[in-house]
Amino acid sequence: MSINVNAKTEIKSVTALIATLNDYKSKNWAIGLTGNTLVPDSFLAFFTNRELPFAYYVRSQQGVSLGDPTAYQNNINTLNVYIARIKANEKALVTATIATLNDYKAKNWAIGLNGDTLQPDNLLPFFATRELVFAFYVRKPALTLGDAAAYDKNIATLNAYLSSL
Repeated sequence: MSINVNAKTEIKSVTALIATLNDYKSKNWAIGLTGNTLVPDSFLAFFTNRELPFAYYVRSQQGVSLGDPTAYQNNINTLNVYIARIKANEKALVTATIATLNDYKAKNWAIGLNGDTLQPDNLLPFFATRELVFAFYVRKPALTLGDAAAYDKNIATLNAYLSSL
């Protein structure tokens, strides 16, 4: 099972995690395993769920010693690379979607609903995943939604979204 989280939400989560890592660093607290119970912690879970390499730093009362204090910065560096990868991937996806919208505009094709079947197209889930407003443009004898300005409205929405990352 995979959960599709929008890029902005993921970046916000990662940024919060970096702040928490810095807080733990200032207190010299364990990361990876809780210092007193050696139970895997939320840092380890976060990294594991995203298949990111993780550096442990634990000094426990039970005598367990893992890693060294550079683990904090190593993990922060990993998260910064991860954010950069998210942004680059999102930029590529949005740029491709803008190209699709420009292509549809040149052909005066329906957007939002397939012009032939009136079933939702791939643009709707793309905008929905990112929690973006979508403007429809469909012209059929039985159904008229929006107007030709919808192409440019959606492109402007995507450009604003890219700027906000």
